[in-house]
Amino acid sequence: MANKMKKILVENKKHQRLYLPIIFLLFLFIDMGVVLMTALNSNFQNTINQPGSYPWLQLINSYLMAKVIFTPTLLAVVISRVVDIENIGDMWKTLKTSGWSMEEIFNIKFLVIFFKYIIFQILEGVLLVFIGRKIGITIPIPLGRLIMTLLSIIAISFAIMAIHYFLAMRYENQLIGLALGVCGSLSGIIGTFLPLSISRFIPYSYYAHLISTEFIQIGKEQWALKLVPLRLYPLLVSILLGNFVFFLSRRKLKRLDF
Repeated sequence: MANKMKKILVENKKHQRLYLPIIFLLFLFIDMGVVLMTALNSNFQNTINQPGSYPWLQLINSYLMAKVIFTPTLLAVVISRVVDIENIGDMWKTLKTSGWSMEEIFNIKFLVIFFKYIIFQILEGVLLVFIGRKIGITIPIPLGRLIMTLLSIIAISFAIMAIHYFLAMRYENQLIGLALGVCGSLSGIIGTFLPLSISRFIPYSYYAHLISTEFIQIGKEQWALKLVPLRLYPLLVSILLGNFVFFLSRRKLKRLDF
């Protein structure tokens, strides 16, 4: 255990040269900026605490759309950076001669960056609540939905990170993973306009599947918000997909000679 902790600290120390906090902060500001666009909208402000307006869920929905657009790119960038640092000076061989097994390298590198992503995700959740209170939402926070949404986001991101991690470890050219991240954002956006029966096959669109409300027409020119049951399959499918990709990738990469 002590040896494993030492290796985790070594991996964490490498990250100091990668400017990961700056990257995470940049995307945090972007995500919260999208939330603020909804929070400061005059129509939203006029109905902020009215029955049936679901202000918390509206903020969460705007946050989820930000995740669809920007998170795949964020994950592709951070994964490529933590893997590419080993390509400089052929650090793979240095690690192996220092007593690191391929399995340890694979596990520890992913564990450290995924833990940092979880911290980033929790911080965004706290800021979302802070913004809601600051703009004057007085109704109770739907804590159960918020927690399940954040857990689902983490699970979806885990699956996407596992895919990008395999590509980054398998191919020295990090542009492959970065290109997939951009394509993932585009496919996620497109997936939001497709029927659920189709977009279920696009993991990058799963963030949008967590949206909790939809507009329904109640009159000729009148619309109202309808509460949508929380969908659990993004959480469950992402956990299964992420674990499948992670363990399959580790087994395949174990045979490679870096």
